[in-house]
Amino acid sequence: MPVDKQTLQHRRWTRAAVLFAMTSLIVTAVASYIVWHQMGQIALGLHGWIALIAGSVGMVVLGGGLMALSFYSARSGHDEAAWQDPDDDLN
Repeated sequence: MPVDKQTLQHRRWTRAAVLFAMTSLIVTAVASYIVWHQMGQIALGLHGWIALIAGSVGMVVLGGGLMALSFYSARSGHDEAAWQDPDDDLN
């Protein structure tokens, strides 16, 4: 089954995006590990680990939710109302 040019280009961009995301994640994890061990002996109790994990997960969820809302708003036409002046007589 032949694949059209647009599908190939979409696959190429998807692979590039996934590769960029994976590389960014690995670089961030390695940098965090290096900085954590260079700080020396820091005791982090159970509540500290819970706060660290909850903050990290919350940040990712909040960022993902805000991005989803911005895409939803753009696709549903809600952004178009912001470009129209209600007092403009031409509309």
